[in-house]
Amino acid sequence: MALGPVFWKPSYMHRIIYINLNQIISYVHPNTLLTCHRARTPAPFRFDTPALRYIKEDAEASLAKAMPENKQLLLRRRPSAALSKQDIEVVSNATPSLKDGQFLVKNLYASVDPTHRIWMSEDDQYLAPAELDSPMRAMTFGVVEESKNPSFPVGAHVLGMGGIQHYYVGDPAADPGLTVAKEIEGLPHTVWLSVCSVIIGLTAWVGVNDICKPKEGETFVISAGAGAVGSLAGQLAKLRGARVIGVVGSQQKADWIVKELGFDGAINYKTDDMYTRLKHLAPNGVDCYFDNTGGPATEAVLRCFNNNARMALCGIISGYNSGDFALKNFQMLLHRRVQLQGFICLDHLDKYEKALAELIPLVKANKIKYQEDIQTGIENYTDVVNMLFDGTNKGKLMLQF
Repeated sequence: MALGPVFWKPSYMHRIIYINLNQIISYVHPNTLLTCHRARTPAPFRFDTPALRYIKEDAEASLAKAMPENKQLLLRRRPSAALSKQDIEVVSNATPSLKDGQFLVKNLYASVDPTHRIWMSEDDQYLAPAELDSPMRAMTFGVVEESKNPSFPVGAHVLGMGGIQHYYVGDPAADPGLTVAKEIEGLPHTVWLSVCSVIIGLTAWVGVNDICKPKEGETFVISAGAGAVGSLAGQLAKLRGARVIGVVGSQQKADWIVKELGFDGAINYKTDDMYTRLKHLAPNGVDCYFDNTGGPATEAVLRCFNNNARMALCGIISGYNSGDFALKNFQMLLHRRVQLQGFICLDHLDKYEKALAELIPLVKANKIKYQEDIQTGIENYTDVVNMLFDGTNKGKLMLQF
């Protein structure tokens, strides 16, 4: 087979393309574009000469070297109880190339939240279940490494559903929720996944201000009181003049919310009789309840509600692994005329800027305190998730890549 002239010119395309248009074959290399004019034979063009085979192999090797390896954690099966390592698999894949309007994000941190366990299930829920054999869904904070979108330039920090993986391709056309995370002077980047995030900051702010609406002197109880949402909600209620009682899982956490955060009391669900302890701490009853857990803590609070109490239902983590959401004393919602509202932060995105306008100055002034628990390694994801359920995490849990 005879070949016509061979022309070389620079190209910035980052993939190999074979185009067979009867007379022209184009081979696109990360650094060069080679166009071979073919003879009249209709047979498919092949790299069947030593020189062309070398060009092809060299181009593919350069391409593999240029594209970063993407470690991904795939959900292989739906957990029947606590998440196990048999439910997931860590794999390595090539990082995909970009189309116009897209950008490549290197994940730095992933938010690890109880809702991950909800997403893993096939139960009816507020979002579609996480897909099997796909990277596990998660909110992430990352940095743009390549871009074909001027709104997300190289070096910009990005918040999005980047998943439990090292890299992802951002595409605002497919995911309008992608956001450039601006630096907050005096605060670390991680606040965008903790106290200033939609998942934590907005959730606590809405539950306190829009649902519970504590008044000065009222009693405000919160389950998972030392958690990321609970500790923030309790501090906001204190700033509004409420008496705040937190339900926690250790003496260390009880000491933290009382001595550091200024809560008025703590209940250790592992050692205390919760109803007896709550009656002691709140002899005049409970006016507001911010619920993150369901289960025995909620059953105790139901018995202590005052008439016209308000209850913000944010989570039911006590049942996520077992599937048991049964609740005793449910009738007290009727007898005490309780206003109960379940809520999801995604329903209140229009209030996020207003929430940040209050939260950021309070955090900077150290009037709001928070903890971050940053674990490392994608391979440790299972153990990190389960920290939420055994209570060993301290504050907002994140995974660093």
